Amino acid sequence: MMTAIRKIALGLLLFAIAAGATACSPTPPKPPLTFKTDIQLPRDTGLPSIDLLTLDSRNGLLYVSHGSNNALDIVDTHAERYIGSVSGLPGIKGIALTSDPNIVFTSNASDGTVSVVDIKALKIVAAIAVGGAPDAIDYDPVHALVVVSLGSDNHVAFIDEKTLKLEGKLTLDGKPELMAVDRQQGQIFLAINDKNKVVQIDPVSRSIIKTYSGCDIASPAGLVYDSDNQRLFVANAISHSANVVSVIDVLLERCLGSVDIDHSPDQAAFNSHLHHLYVANAGSNDVSVIDTVSLKPLGIVGTGREAGTIAADPTTDKVAVAATRAGIIAIYHDP
Repeated sequence: MMTAIRKIALGLLLFAIAAGATACSPTPPKPPLTFKTDIQLPRDTGLPSIDLLTLDSRNGLLYVSHGSNNALDIVDTHAERYIGSVSGLPGIKGIALTSDPNIVFTSNASDGTVSVVDIKALKIVAAIAVGGAPDAIDYDPVHALVVVSLGSDNHVAFIDEKTLKLEGKLTLDGKPELMAVDRQQGQIFLAINDKNKVVQIDPVSRSIIKTYSGCDIASPAGLVYDSDNQRLFVANAISHSANVVSVIDVLLERCLGSVDIDHSPDQAAFNSHLHHLYVANAGSNDVSVIDTVSLKPLGIVGTGREAGTIAADPTTDKVAVAATRAGIIAIYHDP
């Protein structure tokens, strides 16, 4: 679908122009991100598996779903070092922050539970049975709810942050992928991967209130919501194809176009300070950077193999990328 903003080939045109310019200039083009360091995670006995990343800008801690170790790894992004792990989280997939920076919730795909973890004590303090295979997880601060997708049976579960009780579930008509939360209005955006659409969920009524399709949405994976501009960004992971980010004006319910990225995108992250979108492209081992105001691509940065998950800190402009095959977290700075 082509609209008022035409599809833009991310990085290729910009770097082609820049390459021509450098033939006459001693100053090479600057990459959109600057590499700072690699942080080694605890070693695996087998093939490393790292899933979703979550960064808490309140304390500068990065939470890593280290699935192959059934552990939550913790990285201090200020000191740029690994500081500890919490084990006993079978098939951990994602981490949700809460109103308390010392408490997080994890989704555990292997046993159908959500765990409550005390970060200071490095221990599990509660386990909540939700069924299915818990996957993507996030926190709605408006309603104090933890929201988790259950990929094996096409549901979304809602957990009260304070009581730790399962408040209910919403049945979906397809396979849920990643989600984004409007932290001002308390609405949930959830990708339905096999139905080529994104649904907007009211967590109070536990119902779907809007559906977004078209706009080049196909096999959607990572989502980002820019609340300042009320724009939803959808990273589409079409197999064996260069992919796009679809851009939707949520207020006007209008497609603004799509921006080309690279192969097999997975998780996306947002820097609200710079209004930059970062998409981890596991298939091409790189990160695409897009300005969410102008919708202009800012370039591509190479990463380690199978780098599919990413997080950003708007207070420091740091970006963390999990290079799964190497079992490391790469830290970058924007720019």
